[in-house]
Amino acid sequence: MSAGVVVYDGDCGICEASAGFIRRHIPNVEVMSHREYGISYLSSVWFVTFNGRHEGSIAVATILRLSNKKLLRIAGTFISLPVIRIIARMVYFVIAKNRRRISKLFGLKACAVPQSK
Repeated sequence: MSAGVVVYDGDCGICEASAGFIRRHIPNVEVMSHREYGISYLSSVWFVTFNGRHEGSIAVATILRLSNKKLLRIAGTFISLPVIRIIARMVYFVIAKNRRRISKLFGLKACAVPQSK
């Protein structure tokens, strides 16, 4: 049984690469694009469980803590620490806002999301 569903932006290269990482390293969650989930736009990753929905860096930390790999669980716990959580939220925001440029920089599929100005 799945621990929850990771919903990612299927139009984003970074998001697709992250989804692949999750599929390979955290098999106890289901992973689907925003379109597969039935929504037309997604501004940050979601982790949906029976208890609700986490978004952005909180979702990332929660997902990592579910890994079978100790190092990933430690990373998820670290991201969840009070001061680190604030920094992680800011870092996530910057990456999400610039994901189109970052995807291109790494040679990934460029996001279909409108560019930030």
